[in-house]
Amino acid sequence: MPSSERANLPRWKGQPGFFEIWFLVVLDANGERAWWLRYTLFSPAPGAPGEPRATVWAAAFDSASPTPTVALKSLHPISEFNTGTPGRFGIRIGESELGPGRCHGRVASGGHAIDWDLRFTPEASSAVRRAPRGTDLMPLVTHVAHAYDDVAFTGTVTVDGRRYDVRGAPGLQKHLWGHRRIEELTWLYVPVFKEDPKASLEALSVLPRREGFGPRLTPIYLRTARKAHAFHEMPGLFFTRMEVPRAGELLFEATSATARMKGRAWCDPRTLAGYAYRDPTGWDVHVAQSDVATCEVDLFTRSHPFGAWRQEGRLTSAVGALEFHAPEPMAGVRYIGWDETSLEEPAARGAVEGL
Repeated sequence: MPSSERANLPRWKGQPGFFEIWFLVVLDANGERAWWLRYTLFSPAPGAPGEPRATVWAAAFDSASPTPTVALKSLHPISEFNTGTPGRFGIRIGESELGPGRCHGRVASGGHAIDWDLRFTPEASSAVRRAPRGTDLMPLVTHVAHAYDDVAFTGTVTVDGRRYDVRGAPGLQKHLWGHRRIEELTWLYVPVFKEDPKASLEALSVLPRREGFGPRLTPIYLRTARKAHAFHEMPGLFFTRMEVPRAGELLFEATSATARMKGRAWCDPRTLAGYAYRDPTGWDVHVAQSDVATCEVDLFTRSHPFGAWRQEGRLTSAVGALEFHAPEPMAGVRYIGWDETSLEEPAARGAVEGL
C-alpha cells in the first residue's frame, strides 16, 4: 500500500472524545477561483452534549463574483459514515466519497448547492512531512498527515448550477485526527509562483493552548528550483515568525545560517468563509479561510553565517489558501454555526434527529 494511502486510513475506532478530518484544496491556476472540500466525523467526549456525527463541508471561492464565497455543509448521523474495504482507504458520508485519487459529493443548503467530481494525480504516491522530525511519535492533541502534495486536479465542480471544468488545478489533500482542537492556528499554502514554476510554500503557526504548557510553533517550508528550505526542522524552527496584523493578512519570516525569507499573504476579507469547529468537550474554535489569497516572498542569501545578506529575488503568486483559527471570531467575518448548514438557513434538525 502506498504511504499516501496508509496516511489516509481512518483512526477512529468508535471511541468518544475524537474528531477526524480529510480535506482537499483545489486552486484554479489563474487564481480567480478555488474550492475547498472536507469530509469529517465527530464524537463528543463523555458528558459533552450531542451525539456522534459525520459532516461534509464545501466552499467555493470566486474573487470576480458579486458573491465571492459560497460556504455550506451537510450533517449526517454517524451511521452514514462508511470506511469501505478493510485495509484499504476509502470513505463515504451519505453520497459523498473520497478515495485514492478521486472524490465526489454534493452539499446543498440555504438556496445554494456545490457538487464535485474530481480526480487527482500526485507527482509521487508518498506522503510528505512538513513538521519537525519525531513529532509523529509525540502524544499530540491533533495529528496531521500530508497524504497528497503537489496534486493536479481534473474534473468538474458545479456551484449553484454553474459548471466549472477543472483541468490541472494545483492543490493538496490532508488527513487530521485527534482528541482536542488547536486553539490558535494560522495556515498558508501556495503551490504556484510566477517566477519559479517549481517553487511552493507552506507555512503554519500553532498554539495548542493559550494557557498552560506548550510553545507556539511556526514551521515553514519553501521549495524553489534551486533548493528546499526546511525551516520546519530544527534549528530553523527557532528562527521563524508569523503575525496577523489585520483580518485577512499574514506576515511571516524565517532565517537559517545562509538563507532568509520574508513574506506577506493577504486576501479580500469578503472572500473569507467562516465556520465554527466543535471541540469534543463542547467549546468552539472559529475558522476563517480564503482560498483566493495573494502572496509575495522576498529571498535573501549570504555566503557564510557572518556575511552580509543580499536579495536573491522575489516570488509572487495569486494562487493560495489562507486559514485563521481562534477561539473568538475574526472581525467582519460571518460564521456558520456548529449546528447550522449555511449562513442563510439553520440546519434541518428534523432530518438529522439528535445531532
